Order: sequence, then C-alpha cells, then structure tokens
Amino acid sequence: MLPDVYRAFEFPTGAAAYDPLALTVAGPTLRSVYLEHRGAVEMEERGGTRARVEAREVTQVDSVEPGGPDAPGGFVTRAKWTVGGTVTHFGERHFRQNGYDARIVVVPVEGSWKIQSIEVLDEERLR
Repeated sequence: MLPDVYRAFEFPTGAAAYDPLALTVAGPTLRSVYLEHRGAVEMEERGGTRARVEAREVTQVDSVEPGGPDAPGGFVTRAKWTVGGTVTHFGERHFRQNGYDARIVVVPVEGSWKIQSIEVLDEERLR
C-alpha cells in the first residue's frame, strides 16, 4: 500500500491524485496526505522545489499485531521503507533518498485493506 501512496504523487492535483489515494488510504489520513500532495504541487507551480519519486521500497516489517480497539478487524504494523527520487531546486538537480520508520494502522474498508493512520517515528535522509 505504501508504494501506491507515493505513486499517487505522480499525478496533478484533483481527482487524478485523490482517486488513487482513496484506494489505499482511509479517513482523516486520506485528507492529510492529499493536502500534503496538493501543497507540494502548488509549491512546484510557483517555481519552488520539485520532487519526482523514482523508487520506493519497504525494507523491513518489525511486527504485525491485531488492531484491537484502534483498528477493529485490522492490524497495526511497524515498518521501515525508503523513498528515492530526483529533487530540483535553485537550478540544480540531484538524487535524494529518505528512510522512514513508522507505525501503520491498516483496516478493512468495503472489502479492501486501507491505511487508517501513519505515525512516522523516525525520518532520515540517506543520500
């Protein structure tokens, strides 16, 4: 599901970006991820930093536990992943890779698994 979230950032704002996100993200998290995407696109349109995600990989899953009251019928996982891509700003272009460690709550919604929340515990620039 995480790669699908980043894939949605390849689209402009509006339904082209929102609809793919809605396939894998639910509730208030869907709104916040979409608004983050929209803000990044608006910054790019004003001549600011532009980022293009080129690689995303889940590198480790430390635990998968039943969701309990936070996620009835779902599960909570602790996962690590990397995201890499090209960043362009101030006339320069370079590759950047970040690593993330997060607690992710996944729930069933209308027959599909969706991310209900992502709590980033650590973010590190790797390159």
